[in-house]
Amino acid sequence: MKLSSLSLSLWLASSALAFSPAWKNSAVSHPTSSKTKLFYNYQREPPNGDVWSVLANTERWISTTLQDAQQGGNPLSRKEVSYVCETSQDPAMVLANVFRKLKEARQLGEAHGQEQEEFVDESDKHERATLRQTQVLVIPANKDIMDFLVFDNMISAINQARRNARDYVTDVSLERLDENMYGDGDRDWVVSVNCAHLHPGFGQKTPEQELKELQEEEESGEVDLNLQEYKKRRLQARQSPYPSVVVEVRAMAPPEFTPPPPSGPETPNPIEDVDEPIDSEFIQNLEALFSKSTLQKDGGFYDSIGSHIETVSSVTPLSVAQNWVAENDPKFDITACAFTTTDTPHVDEAYEFVFTNLAMQTTQYGVSAEAQMDAGAQKRQYLVMPNFVTSSATSLEKFAMEVSNIISTLPSIKDKVQVSSFHPEHIQEEKRCPIPVFILQWLD
Repeated sequence: MKLSSLSLSLWLASSALAFSPAWKNSAVSHPTSSKTKLFYNYQREPPNGDVWSVLANTERWISTTLQDAQQGGNPLSRKEVSYVCETSQDPAMVLANVFRKLKEARQLGEAHGQEQEEFVDESDKHERATLRQTQVLVIPANKDIMDFLVFDNMISAINQARRNARDYVTDVSLERLDENMYGDGDRDWVVSVNCAHLHPGFGQKTPEQELKELQEEEESGEVDLNLQEYKKRRLQARQSPYPSVVVEVRAMAPPEFTPPPPSGPETPNPIEDVDEPIDSEFIQNLEALFSKSTLQKDGGFYDSIGSHIETVSSVTPLSVAQNWVAENDPKFDITACAFTTTDTPHVDEAYEFVFTNLAMQTTQYGVSAEAQMDAGAQKRQYLVMPNFVTSSATSLEKFAMEVSNIISTLPSIKDKVQVSSFHPEHIQEEKRCPIPVFILQWLD
């Protein structure tokens, strides 16, 4: 999967209004300038029940913003746009759902590529179609990200983590490398997933940034009014009514490269082997050879059969990790620890898994101490990941650093969580767990 680093900063300013359903859920038509039927989706009932008005206001704002572009018939208009309202007030759950949308976008692009290749296998006349879809995730209920600087830092940390994930040695990349090496791999479609953000206060600057701009204007000695007007309109194109995340997926067929014709001398045909006739004496020798192993006293014939019988073990990666942690981790406390497991090999799904587990703990620790005791809140959680970066301890360490960087952008939890990891190839012997394990530690 290719994670494009191009920003969607001009998505609204350069797109025409053309919406059609991409994720079919509850249908609601809104009497705006749009002539299409929008399909809205919400994850759960919001606290105040205004999810439909949130989505309608966002759609109305986009319609107004793109009104000028609609008159020109912009060919770059998005053909499919859907809206999702994330009503969670927990910052960790918001992060988990952002990565879930990124994961679903990647899976949609990969599934489209596989489907197109199946159509080509059935009919050579089929032309591969390019997929392009956009989804707007509206987040109106979280208090942290109502601050633009917090929201901007969070999205920047997410995109930085996605870019750095290209260097991870994942099991998926190793399998794909083996397939390409032995010529068994299918055509790899170019699947790019872009992530940008909209906010009511988009473009807000810190005092330091404002001072720097004033100093640059004084040094230049002149002010370009056209440039200032352009920057103002570009910022207005991303000042949405609510904090929102725009996820765009594009799946394209890879370019076909025709190899050049051979320029060297042609290789002569190999000499064909002449089959020698098989006589009865040769067959008798073979029969004597095979019957000899059955007459041996050590039973080599039956031992050879038994050596190929596969044995199935009831030991699971979770139990292996639990036993190792109980014996080797000095911070393990059976009354204050929990274990969860996932079989994902993908990075975006691993992020979703981590922040989903983090959200479960933020929910428990967001109440009083007595309620925490009654709910059995666990301060240390072990996330067992037997299929994630199993061949690279460095990749798991980088993954943990990116999780920590993303958490540090949220004021409500940045000082309450500490992350670490165990890996079979860890440089420290006391952290060499047979199974990769990611650890979330809540601090008192």
